[in-house]
Amino acid sequence: MTNKEIENIVDVRIKSIVNDEIEKFIKDSLDKEITKLLKSNNSKTRKEQLDTIKSAMESVYKMMWVKRDFWKSDIG
Repeated sequence: MTNKEIENIVDVRIKSIVNDEIEKFIKDSLDKEITKLLKSNNSKTRKEQLDTIKSAMESVYKMMWVKRDFWKSDIG
């Protein structure tokens, strides 16, 4: 191997390590911020998340209610 090839390999490895550390830092910071937002009762993010979950659960309930005749034979 030439010195140039070795330098390229080292550069790629260093970039990979740095990118991994940056991604880990960003992910950890993002997790902390989201956790902080969701713990706050007056958070807009928390309200949006709860509204989304409520809407999804209502949609599932409505779909199950509409299809209830299909499930009756399996349940009863």
